[in-house]
This record gives sequence, structure tokens and C-alpha cells, in this order.
Amino acid sequence: MKDMKTTLIFALALSATVSYGQQKPADRYQQYLPIITEGSAAQKDSLATALVGEAKSYKTEAEYRSTLNILRNLEQDAKVQDLEKIAVKKFPKGAITRDAFIQNTFYKAETTAAKEKAYNELLKKWPVKNFPDEGLTYDYAIATLAQSFAKDGNAAKATQYLETMQERFWRGNGYLPVATTLLAQGDTTNATPLLKVAMDDAYYFISLPEEQKDNKARFAAMGYASSMSAYVDILVNRGQYAQAVEQIEKALVVAPQQADALSTVYYKSLIGLDRKLEAYNILTRLYAKGQFGVEDQLKKLYADLNGSMTGYERFNANLKEELKQSIRTHIKEMETFKPAPAFELLNLKGEKVSLASLKGKVVVLDFWATWCQPCIRSFPGMQAAQASYAADPDVEFLFINTWERDKDYKTKVPAFIEKNNYPFEVLYDDQKDPQSGQNMAAQYGVKGIPAKFIIDKEGNIRYFLTGSSPNVDYIKMEMHELIESAKKPHKG
Repeated sequence: MKDMKTTLIFALALSATVSYGQQKPADRYQQYLPIITEGSAAQKDSLATALVGEAKSYKTEAEYRSTLNILRNLEQDAKVQDLEKIAVKKFPKGAITRDAFIQNTFYKAETTAAKEKAYNELLKKWPVKNFPDEGLTYDYAIATLAQSFAKDGNAAKATQYLETMQERFWRGNGYLPVATTLLAQGDTTNATPLLKVAMDDAYYFISLPEEQKDNKARFAAMGYASSMSAYVDILVNRGQYAQAVEQIEKALVVAPQQADALSTVYYKSLIGLDRKLEAYNILTRLYAKGQFGVEDQLKKLYADLNGSMTGYERFNANLKEELKQSIRTHIKEMETFKPAPAFELLNLKGEKVSLASLKGKVVVLDFWATWCQPCIRSFPGMQAAQASYAADPDVEFLFINTWERDKDYKTKVPAFIEKNNYPFEVLYDDQKDPQSGQNMAAQYGVKGIPAKFIIDKEGNIRYFLTGSSPNVDYIKMEMHELIESAKKPHKG
């Protein structure tokens, strides 16, 4: 019976395979999306086998690229490698061969000199003009090379390479990290013009009429607050408060949703201009959202504006109570109630940790990866939350390392944790369920990281949240409300 079922699955997958010439790559991917996201291990294997069989008739590199993309999403690494070898041999000057070179030679080069040599070889063998619609592939490499020069303290070479980037909507992603690296080295002279380019590019896209804002424009606009904050911070440190306020207020006209991200540099600029009441209002709003690090400045402005500290404690208590009520309202949107999928994963020491062994405890799961910046930005807050429950034997924090891109992740992950001195229990999400072929993240329905789950003492998921805040105090308070709520019996 089992063999007949497997044969049927294979037949269905094979019959679903339509000639590439009849479909665009995106259409093919959408056709197989249900199997990619929800299919069993048998269905995925069957589809992969069918696609590889179809590949024998391919005439163009585009056909190979489309199928390789699907195979990667099916996590069929062995079949990807086998098909890639055929394509590389068939199209030595094509994009597949180029991408393999970038991945295996350029990105793995350990020194800046080696990276530059590999990049020059890339341009020689696969000139940009031969791939007019794939400038972003080269921009990724340029950004990596420029960052390597920046880390070496060579701002001139870093800038030289950045200026060759082609895609304006993505350019800020190369300029901003380089500028940040130079700022960390104290080089504001070279960092400032790079920040301005990133800021001006983002402003251009964010101020486009709504009907002209495509996905590229929206992506570019996302970097506005970061580049603006860093640029304006330089102006503030130079005492150029009027110029700083001018830039911020210009930003708030076209991007009012960036108000929170720009609040810190805004209130500093206003204080510099002696606009204390406006600065006080911004600080009050920040404090009410859990940014307690501004309290010293808030106290000073409170005393300046009121003539004394009379009434401050009540004022402070009211702000914290408002925040607590806001968090409680917010977490209601994250409520759910369903059994948590069982798991048994290895920690950094090679020891098995299972959900079953933690029954009777509230378990906090945090799905993360070393490349995920929002994940990393939330770690100080998660560390503070974990520390606040250090004496509570009924609460367990587990940090599930998933979706790592490098094969040597078992070297990089422990090094990252040790370097940052995080006292986390980290588990590797690299064990696939034999029935579904899915890893733990897929079983839990994770679509993006960071993703956090709060599991109650009976093994039920009570809360699920994605995204995060870099605000330590807010995360600590939010986790407290989530955990304490999960300790209580579910009301149904």
C-alpha cells in the first residue's frame, strides 16, 4: 500500500510538470508552491525527481535556473549540486557558473586582497554588460568588497567601489554599513558623505507619488530612518542643531511613520536650540513606549519646565502604567491556543533537549539566525528578560538557531554566542521530521525571523509574535506580560 501511494505521488508530480516553454519561471514556482511549503517529504522528493528528469530536455540556461531555484526551495541539495554541475559545463559563461564563482570563490575569500582579486576575475569572465538586468548581483559583491576595505580602514578604496554600484534603490544597503564601520573608527569625515548619499536616495524613493511606489521604492524607503539618524547625529555632535532639525522636519513631512525612529536625534537637536517643551514632549512619548534610558534627560527637562521635581514620581508611575496597559492590549493580538509541535534538538554541547522534558514549565522559543539583524538587535532585551526569570524554575528560554546560510554554522554560531557573552541555551534547528521533511521552524509555521513562541506548562502555544524591538526595557516588560499570562490557565 505504501509503495502504491509513493508511486501515485510521483505520478502526480510528474504529470504536473509542464514544459518550461509554456510557463514563466514565476509561474512555475507558484505552481509548485503548495508542495514546497506544505508538501510531505515523499511529495517533495517525487517532485524533485520529476524536475530533474525534465531537465534532460532543457535547451536554455533560463530553464536550468528556474528548476534550480525550485529545487533549492525543496531543500534538495544533492540534486541542486548535480544539476548545477551539468549547467556549469553546458553554459561556462552563463549566470549559473558566475553565481557559483561568486558564492564559492568571492564570498569565501578570507582577505580583502583576495576578495578584490576575485572581484576583478568576476568582471573579466562575466562582464556586467553581458547581464544587463542583473546589476543587483554585482552590487551585492561590491557592497561586500567595500565593507571589507572599510574594516581595513581604507575609506578611499571603499568609497571608490561603492561609487560603481548600479541599482539606486539598493545602494543605501552598501553605503550605510560602510559608513557605520567608518564611524566606529572615528572617521566622520569619510562617513558623512556616504550617509548623505544613502539618506538622499531613500528620500527620493520615499517622496515619490504613491502611484509610482513599486516594491523597489518601498524597499529603498525602509532605510531612511537609519541613514537619517546617523547623519543627523553627526550634525548634533558638531553642534549644527538648526541643520539637524531642518533635515528631521523635512523627513517627517514625507515619512511621518518614521517619527519614533528619529525621536532620539530630534529631541537632542531641539534641546540644542533651547526648544525645551517640544523636546520634553518627545521624551515623554519615548519613555511611555519603554525607552527608560532617556529618564535622566526627562527629569532634567521636567525640573526646568516645572521649576521643581514636585509631582514627578506620580507622573512617572502614570507613564509606566500606560505602557503596561498598552502592552497588555497589544499582546491580545498575538494570542493563540494550539498544541506545540514536539521537538528534540541538540544544543551547543551536543546534548538533546526536548519539549517533552520541559513539560510543567513555561517555555519561550526565539527563532533566530546569525545573519538576521532584527534578531540580533533584540538579544540584549531577551537577555534582560531571561535574567529577570533566572530564579524562576518554571520558566525556560530556548534560542532556536535556524535558516543559517553557511555550511559551517556549527562553528560560527558558538563563536557568535561566546563573542557576545550571551548566556543562552541555543538549539540547532537542523533535524527534519521524518514524515513531513520539515525542520522545526516550518513545523511551527515560521515565515520570518525573529519569531517568538510562548508555550504554557501543558505544552500549548499561547502567544506567537514576529519582528522585534531593539528597546531593552520594552522587550523585558513585554516578555514579562506574555510569560505571566501563559502561567495562568487558558480561559478558552
